[in-house]
Amino acid sequence: FFVYGFFMNHKRNSIQAIAYESGFNYQGLQYFFSESKWDTDKLNDQRVQIIEKNPATASMASGILAIDDTGCPKPHAKNTQGAQFQYCGAIKRKEICNIAVTSAFASKSKSFIVNNKFYKPESEFIFGKKDVEFKSKVKLAEELVTDAINKGIKFSAVVSDSWYASAGLIEFIHSKNLTYIAEVRANRDILFYHPKERKHCFVKQDELVKLVKKHYAHKIKFFHRTLTNGKKVSIPVYTFKSRFKNCDVPVKIVIVMGKWLKEDEEEKNYHILFSTDTSMHFDRIINSYLMRWSIEYLFRQLKDIFYFDHYQVRHQEQIQRYWTLSILALSMLYWIKQTGCLAKIVPKRLVTFNDYRNAIKDLIELDTHT
Repeated sequence: FFVYGFFMNHKRNSIQAIAYESGFNYQGLQYFFSESKWDTDKLNDQRVQIIEKNPATASMASGILAIDDTGCPKPHAKNTQGAQFQYCGAIKRKEICNIAVTSAFASKSKSFIVNNKFYKPESEFIFGKKDVEFKSKVKLAEELVTDAINKGIKFSAVVSDSWYASAGLIEFIHSKNLTYIAEVRANRDILFYHPKERKHCFVKQDELVKLVKKHYAHKIKFFHRTLTNGKKVSIPVYTFKSRFKNCDVPVKIVIVMGKWLKEDEEEKNYHILFSTDTSMHFDRIINSYLMRWSIEYLFRQLKDIFYFDHYQVRHQEQIQRYWTLSILALSMLYWIKQTGCLAKIVPKRLVTFNDYRNAIKDLIELDTHT
């Protein structure tokens, strides 16, 4: 009944609203969240097993495992576990929010959430970061990579944004014999042969780009890409093998010259990516990194369609249960969309997740009335 409730229209999702829409007993739903014995990990494992059994929905070796987090703003939360004043990517500023560190499979044709973990800030632990129970976002990311391997998810590389690209995560992923692709942190120096000093030294990124443009312009190549509007663009790139300070893992650096996003700052006219597979072609590195945006799309669908951040429960276990059911509802849509099983039932053409959600909502209502 609760999953059915995700398909109904609410101004704000809550246990009370879902109980009202579905005709289910409110106290029963409250008990289901707070007292009943069910395991979110087991439910999530079954969800992924169903996805992996069908070739139309399953992961494949050409895809990537994206790692990222999303914030659920709770500006008026007083006693909600994990809700602290911290950076919230959803609104691009600091706010009182809960954070879900998440893994997702993504390829050119499909994407789905693999798992997510509740981040509890250090301020909620007696000994802060030194507390044995505390887990940083990077530590949770490591657990999500291991979890994906254990679930049998197929992927060619782990991909994240620059925030997660710490030396610790680079070394952890490398130790698993996996490829890691990410954007280089803005404050990280890169080992480079300095043409003026005639020796290898660690160089800041702004200086590195200037040196490449001045001394190695003849070695610049081009990455060709077709935009969503059909326009073809050629982006200058420069690649070389290197490593970072305080990290012994060799990497291939790809300097992508030009703006990446509309939101890029005025002075930001380049992006620097890296891959721990030093033999990988820059085309593949860039295309793999671009697949990472699929996880942002999944976050948006979870919040816009399935009320991922609308919960009105306070305890960690209850929030995790709510998130698990929201992801379950989105996975139902993903499975239905990929397998095309509504094609002969619904007369109009369905394209977006919202189209599928509305179609399923109509079918649920029809079934309820009949």
